[in-house]
Amino acid sequence: MCLYLFAVLAFATCGGYSGQIMVKVECLDKTQSNISISFNYPFRLQQVHFSAPLCEGTRKETLFLEGDNASSAQFFVTVSVLAFLYSLLATIVYFFYQNKYREKNRGPVVDFLVTLAFSSLWLVSSIAWAKTLFGVKTATDVHQILLLISACRAQENLCEVLQEPIWTNLNMSVAFGFLNFFLWAGNIWFAYKETGLHKSIQRYPSRTPSEKRDSFRQYSQTSFDQSGAGFGQRLYNQGSFDLSSGGFSLPQTNLGQPMLYRQVGSPTSRGPLIFVNEM
Repeated sequence: MCLYLFAVLAFATCGGYSGQIMVKVECLDKTQSNISISFNYPFRLQQVHFSAPLCEGTRKETLFLEGDNASSAQFFVTVSVLAFLYSLLATIVYFFYQNKYREKNRGPVVDFLVTLAFSSLWLVSSIAWAKTLFGVKTATDVHQILLLISACRAQENLCEVLQEPIWTNLNMSVAFGFLNFFLWAGNIWFAYKETGLHKSIQRYPSRTPSEKRDSFRQYSQTSFDQSGAGFGQRLYNQGSFDLSSGGFSLPQTNLGQPMLYRQVGSPTSRGPLIFVNEM
């Protein structure tokens, strides 16, 4: 509800603006002239012209304002209109076509992507319009206009500003633009929750490298404790030579009964021996 309400306010305060400036010129011969300058959306100021007396009889000059600010203003208004239309359409679909909205999760995903897009558009358009508004204020400044009029540059003539433009609506349009950005950006999380993507991410949480290393160490320690409990207790005593028999006897181990083979030849020979362990 607030989304399209503030979009309408942003559009109305900018698109419906009309400013007017009135300047009174009094020449040395006491002739007076009132100059009216009007400008409005989309602020193509280079097309705004007015006639000013030269204080030389009935001669007049035609002057133009400076600046073309139509692109930023139209961009801001376009975003406002599109945001209003989409918000209205999304509200209708959400309340009256809930089944189609939930079908295959397409509706929430589209809504999430569009919300992201409009958040970016509101931010960019609001910044551009705020900068453009500063340019409009500078180009329509009454002191700047007085410098454009030749009669006002002469000290013997008298120029007086009767009416200045009111910037309240345009200032409010900038404020509504940034307010719309915050509303749409804040709605990103709710649109994301509607997609259900966060549930799939929580179902398969990713582990950090430190957690993986700790898990590997725990697994290695557990495996070592389970499989190496007996292995660490397998103490082998040093074997001894039996000089009388010319052989070498091994201690009893849990690896099997060793078989002793003596070198073929003399019983007292001390040559190399071959041991085979039967598992």
